[in-house]
Amino acid sequence: MGMTIWIRGARLKTLPLAIAPVLIGASLAWRDAGERRVAVAVLCGFVALLLQIAANFANDYSDGIRGTDAGRAIADEQLSRGPARLVASGVNPKKVLVAAGICALAACLCGLAVIALTGYWWFILVGIACLAACWCYVGGKHPYGYHYLGEIFVFIFFGLVATCGTMFALSGTITPDGLLGGSAAGLVAVAVLCVNNLRDIESDGNHGKHTWMTAMGLRNGTIFTIAILIISALIALRHLLQSSIYAANGIPLIAIIAILCAAQSAASYAIARKTYRRALPLCSLDSLTVAAIFVLSTMLA
Repeated sequence: MGMTIWIRGARLKTLPLAIAPVLIGASLAWRDAGERRVAVAVLCGFVALLLQIAANFANDYSDGIRGTDAGRAIADEQLSRGPARLVASGVNPKKVLVAAGICALAACLCGLAVIALTGYWWFILVGIACLAACWCYVGGKHPYGYHYLGEIFVFIFFGLVATCGTMFALSGTITPDGLLGGSAAGLVAVAVLCVNNLRDIESDGNHGKHTWMTAMGLRNGTIFTIAILIISALIALRHLLQSSIYAANGIPLIAIIAILCAAQSAASYAIARKTYRRALPLCSLDSLTVAAIFVLSTMLA
């Protein structure tokens, strides 16, 4: 298996969720950013990506040793409802934990570089909170991801913290648009988590993992997931229609709206059809279409 299984373990399909809020935050702050804006924005992107990968490895480790990922080995992938996991595939759990630690350390180094460039030393507290959230999702004795809190923390850290943190690092301020952009990114991240939990609703229930989907059930959970995707799109469209692009760029406006609607429709259809292996990457990519609304609004304004 070699490197291939580690690449799978990093869950590349989820990585757009890390990039989208950074793009939104950077686009909203770009005009007010200083001379080092490119370096700061790139470093913020690396922090988000590395923390996402660290969280994926940490989740693999914790769920693997608990047995929640039983039956998720490479050999059983075609029979399983979800993609293969490292520990379930026979990788030494300690190696998976070390991989998570290495990615987390790399994220910390990038974060320290952001702090050195901006002078915002209190970002260290934000970094500590992010690391704690990564580990405690399914790690430790009382993981919050097992007690109906996973969706809330995903919204906060993959939405508001990533977006507003990037925005503040670049411009020293957070605007209402930043909060709305963070909310849009966070809702898509929650939708991706819900897709995962809809897929695993039976096994999660059997292993005592309590999520919003196990509480709502398959039908209501499906409706909820599609609804929050639509809300994220409406937030992005509100930003688009309030920008000056609305008055000056009719054709780009129509093209952007068409792409967003197509992405939303494809993801929603896959969720409704319960084809979760298609729905998950489609929802992840949908986060980039939402981010593109904010980026292009700034560029074309």
